[in-house]
This record gives sequence, C-alpha cells and structure tokens, in this order.
Amino acid sequence: MVAVRGTLNNYQLSAYDVDLQDNPPLTGFSARMSSKENAAKARAIVELNNRTGLNVTLDAFTVTRTSAGDVSRTTPVEWTYNATTGHGGHARNWTLMVDMDIVTPGQGGNGPDRTHVGYSYWCTGYDAIGRINGHIFVEYLPASR
Repeated sequence: MVAVRGTLNNYQLSAYDVDLQDNPPLTGFSARMSSKENAAKARAIVELNNRTGLNVTLDAFTVTRTSAGDVSRTTPVEWTYNATTGHGGHARNWTLMVDMDIVTPGQGGNGPDRTHVGYSYWCTGYDAIGRINGHIFVEYLPASR
C-alpha cells in the first residue's frame, strides 16, 4: 500500500482512491490557481460508472448539500443520484453520491487527512452491495461539506 502524498496520519491509498496532486503537492495560491476540482468530480463520475455499470453524468445528480465557499455562499458540496435497475425480483436500487471535503493534513478521524472529492455507491435489492467509498485527492477545493 502507498500513503497519500502530504498525509500526516499515513492514510493508505485503497483500490478506490486516486491521487491527482502534483508532486510535490501545490500549496497556497498555486493550488488555488490550478484547481483540479472539475477534473476530480469528472473522475469520480467515471469511477462510479465503471464500478456500477450505470451511465450517468453529474447533471443527473441532485444537489443535496451546499456550503459557504470562497466564491459563493451556496457552493454545492454534495450530489446524490438514485436509480432502479432491473425489474421484479431482480430490481436493484442504486444510490450514488459525490462530495467535496477539505481536510487539513494530520486532522484526526477515520478517513483521509487530505483535501479530496469523495464518491460512494451502494445498492439494495437483488444482489445488494454494501457502501463503497473512494477518494480523489486534490490540493484545493472552494468549499467543503
């Protein structure tokens, strides 16, 4: 396993994590000016589509949480998409979620201590799948959930 760059709590990258940070990670003004927010959200959608077999875009998601950011007081920071596939006894109810988190290096908790766009998916019904969490690490985001 490999630790994410810039981590102080030695967070190990999982099979669901992607590190888009520059090497070494950008800081301050440089990180803000070359924000990878859109690339990270697009990558999260690609990961969700690849792992679930669905074919969705971020436009299909509903904003479920906003936060005050450095550009707007109502910056979207969480999106959710629900879909049912199959029918009858083979119906599957999918929930897909994309979120943004700003986490300072070394901050305690159960998850990564780096700024990231996260994605989660789970499915109930036929052939259920428990919640899977992935992270796309970037240096800067305009807001956090």
